[in-house]
Amino acid sequence: MWGCAALLVALVSGRALAQEVADPAASARFRIGPLRFTPGISVTDLGLDTNVFNEVDNPKEDRTAALGPAVNFWLNLGRSRFSGKSNGQYLYFDKYANQRAWNTSNEAKWELPLARMTPFIGGAYQNTKNRSGFEIDSRVRTTSQSVNLGTTVKLSGRSTVKLSGTRSHVTFDDQASFLGSDLSSALDQASNAEELQFRYRLTSLTTFVVMADGFQDRFEFDALRNANSIRIMPGFEMKPSALISGKANVGYRRFDPLAPTVPKYQGFVAAVDVKYVIRATQIGFGARRDLSYSYQNAQPYYVLTDVGLSINERLTESWDVVVRGSQQALDYVRALRVTLPGPDGAPLPAAAGQRDTIRQYGGGIGYHLGRTLRLGVDALYFRRRSSEGSLREYEGLRVGASISFGITQ
Repeated sequence: MWGCAALLVALVSGRALAQEVADPAASARFRIGPLRFTPGISVTDLGLDTNVFNEVDNPKEDRTAALGPAVNFWLNLGRSRFSGKSNGQYLYFDKYANQRAWNTSNEAKWELPLARMTPFIGGAYQNTKNRSGFEIDSRVRTTSQSVNLGTTVKLSGRSTVKLSGTRSHVTFDDQASFLGSDLSSALDQASNAEELQFRYRLTSLTTFVVMADGFQDRFEFDALRNANSIRIMPGFEMKPSALISGKANVGYRRFDPLAPTVPKYQGFVAAVDVKYVIRATQIGFGARRDLSYSYQNAQPYYVLTDVGLSINERLTESWDVVVRGSQQALDYVRALRVTLPGPDGAPLPAAAGQRDTIRQYGGGIGYHLGRTLRLGVDALYFRRRSSEGSLREYEGLRVGASISFGITQ
């Protein structure tokens, strides 16, 4: 894959002519020479958590806060562009000091626009102590890093192709455990991913996109979860000025575990995040369906279906209210107890396992001071239910104030 990207760069680069490229740095708030940047700071969750550890019995209550800075930056050096973003966040708990943590997330990308192509290289690094997805309820120190290389090629005035490859690595704290399982032994992994993306501009506001991905996941300490998979997702991207804006992709994934005792998966996947604006009302809808790896050896992966709806009403130029709700379903797939070939060589069917359901309801009110400062108060009620009984069943309420500065509201 890396060789294909290098060959494509060599074949197309030839004579580089100037081309018009939209410059996202134009929206930056500050400029020092060729450097443009937009800083920000936020204080969130300044309030009460009635179930800090997501426990079934005797839930623990604590006062909480999260605060930290962030910055987006752009740097034009001749024809090339360097961009990135970085943010940090300190999690504070009043009574339970072992839950306090400093989180950081950083991304950077270098690209070189040429006549019909734009080669790029990028990387990301995260070091956080948060809950890992919807499955693991403990806050666990996790480190992830990735590097990607590729190029986009302009085929015509309306169509482009993107070819890229990514190498990523995820590690858990070697002392971290959840319900008796060593998370590092189960989930530390290295992955390769290849992406081929075709984009065709239908109108000035709408682009048709087809994404084809290949994944090779290898786990450092437990080969049970090693797998190869492919995913094809056509869809649309709509610009913010469109009546309906955002992204909507629905497609197919084939998941092939290397261990014969782990069932294969074939089915539809989705990634939808769209907004509809009518006068002072903004309706947001999100839906995601894909596979995730589980820490459980008896159920090494699950299908996550995540659906959410939010309604934001701008009451006046300064005040807004929002209500939101979402549901997540985790459908686990059990490992087979015996190794048997499927009939006529067909893939073995997925064995139904545990099913967990999470429901979240909330709302809030906010006050805007200009375009960059917002004061808000939000509340979120959450409840989890599981087919495996009361061990994973809990509920709680989180109420907190928030202050954000530097991000356009």
